[in-house]
This record gives sequence, structure tokens and C-alpha cells, in this order.
Amino acid sequence: MHVNVDRITRAQRLMAERGLVGLMILTHDDFRYFFGELRAQPRAIIPVSGPPLLISFAAEEPELRDSLADSAAIAVFSDVSQQMSAVRDAFNMLATADLPPSFAASPDGRHRVGMQFFFHTPAFLVDLFRKLNPQFEIVSSDPVMDTLRMVKEPAEVELMRQAQMVAARGMDRARELLRPGVSGHEIATEALYTMMKAGAEGTSTPIHVNTGRRSCWIHGTADSRPIESGDLVVVNLTPQVEGYCANLARTYVVGHPAEWQHHLYSTYLRMHQATRDALRPEITVMELDSIGKTICRAAGLGDHHIDGICHGIGLRFEETPASTIVKAHRRVKLRPGMTVTVGHTTLALPGLGGVRLEDVFHVTSAGAEPLFRYPLEPFSV
Repeated sequence: MHVNVDRITRAQRLMAERGLVGLMILTHDDFRYFFGELRAQPRAIIPVSGPPLLISFAAEEPELRDSLADSAAIAVFSDVSQQMSAVRDAFNMLATADLPPSFAASPDGRHRVGMQFFFHTPAFLVDLFRKLNPQFEIVSSDPVMDTLRMVKEPAEVELMRQAQMVAARGMDRARELLRPGVSGHEIATEALYTMMKAGAEGTSTPIHVNTGRRSCWIHGTADSRPIESGDLVVVNLTPQVEGYCANLARTYVVGHPAEWQHHLYSTYLRMHQATRDALRPEITVMELDSIGKTICRAAGLGDHHIDGICHGIGLRFEETPASTIVKAHRRVKLRPGMTVTVGHTTLALPGLGGVRLEDVFHVTSAGAEPLFRYPLEPFSV
């Protein structure tokens, strides 16, 4: 483990500008961003000034002190009540500490604490924090963390490139297994094994192998139903390398595609390619969605596609802009250095099947480059 001093310094500058006395770190992605390591229960406090504080189980203290030296303070606990007390005491000290000259106090004088409010924040810990620290106002940490994390450093892009290459290995294995009689569960198991052997820590979401009518699902599962000849199969893989996420989705038909299946696929392929070609700084997801809508309408499929063709990706599977979750993100302008997916949505005929093709791109001043070029064909296997 190590403290990324530069990231913490930049976070503290933003915290002061936004009037936050501290960030309460409760998620793997935020913890890894600052400390470079995965912890099953990440707990840390980033104060508006001074070194960070790690909240650690007592038995882990010697290892932390050896790796961190004097770059962070450590508060230890042996049970949950001690953990809560350590957090409360730390924030009480922040409330009485001298604040930076640039600190923007809230109009009502209450101290504000930033937390991530997304998929993996434990709601019960947020509730406990409110009860134990009623003098603080909890606010979203997005204005700080999004500013830091949306634009990736070169080393982050390289880790994501490695993750996308691992996803490609898993997709190769999935394609090898596609035939009548094989279940989605079997395919997912083999794909996961292949990716783990290739360097994945795990996956950021469950592997999706959606077959037949379930290929309509935008999210999915890998069930035990045997694949049948003529089925559409959507495979979505999300391995992680050192915490950084990949996202690779492909759609196949087992056997000869029906006319409606080929029409869905060719329409999505055009939409994917046109969106990819339009990726550039200053464009918004709303503008990218309009490109896909035009193509779908021309193909007679305008009622079968939803907004959200892109989303941000990094240490979290969905980062800003996460336009299918936060509507306001549809107006976020892409910037050089951002990493985004193309192909998040499913183009589906309800009751029949759907198609999805997804890749990760690095936005540059010249446009966008795929982190790894995985074939968009063949469709039929």
C-alpha cells in the first residue's frame, strides 16, 4: 500500500473550494484511487488538510505502518463500535482544527463531509455516520472525485488497456463454447477461469451470457438453460486489473440468423461505428445518443433503443458520465483523457431478442482510440 500524495493534495484543494472538511472513504474504488490497494472493508478519512487517516483492524496495523511510514495516520479497532468511535473522534478533531484560508464555509456554518453515493456505498454505514455525527452535513463527494477521476493518468489508461485485453481472452473462450446444448453458466464459468488465469482480479459486474429471449436484457445473468439453435447470445465481460475495469460485449447467433436478427445486428453495428467515429472532446452523451436514434429510426427501430449509448469507466464500472443513471450527466462534455464505453444499451425486440456491442475508448484531442480492437464480426457461429 502507498499514499498517492499528489492525488490527495489535489483532492484537498478541491475540498477547500467546495467547503468540505473531509472525505469519508467507504468504497473500494475511492480507496484504491488514493492508496493503490484493495481492502475488503475500505475505511479512510481524507481531511481538508494534513495526512489521511486509515481506519484499520488492529491485527493489520503493523503491516500498514511498515508500508506507509509517516505518510498517513492510523486508527485501529477490534470491533465495530471502536471503528465508529474512531471515525467520530477523527471528525470531531476536524471540526475544531484550523481550516485553509481558501476554505469556502457553508452559509449555515455546518461542516460538510463528502461521501460517494453510488452502487457500492454501504447504506447502513452512512446512516450510522449521521446518527453519530449529527453536527455534520453529509454531501456527495462527486464534485471532488469526478473532477479528479474523469480524466485518466497514462498509467491508469494502460491498466485499463490490460483489462480490455484480458476481456478479449475471455470472449475468445466464450466464442469457442457457443453451440446448442451448452448453457450460459458453462460459458460464464470458462470465460471467468480464462480471464483470471490471464491476470484478472475478478469482475466488476456478474458475467452476462443472455440467451434467447433474455438477450433483450440490458443487464443479465448466466443461467443453466441450454442454448438452442437460432438463439441470440449476448456475452458481456467486465474483468478488472488492479481495480481498473474493462467492458467488452458481443452478440452472436448460434446457427443461421433470421432476417430480423440480421437487421437488429446490422443496425447496431452501424450505430456503434457512427458513435465511435463521433467521439471527440466537447461532445456530450446526448449528442451521441442522437446519432444512434437517427440510425435506429431509419431502420424502423426507433422505438426499440433507449438513451445512454456511452458511460464513463475506470476504477468503477460506471463513472461520470453515467447518463442512464443520472440524467444530468447527458450534458457532460467529454474531455481529452477520459475513458468511455460505446454500446452500453441493448437494441431489442421485446419477446424475441436483442443485440449489444460494447468497447472501451480513450478520448484524445484527435478523437478516440479503442483500448483494444476486438473483432465486431462474425455474428453467426
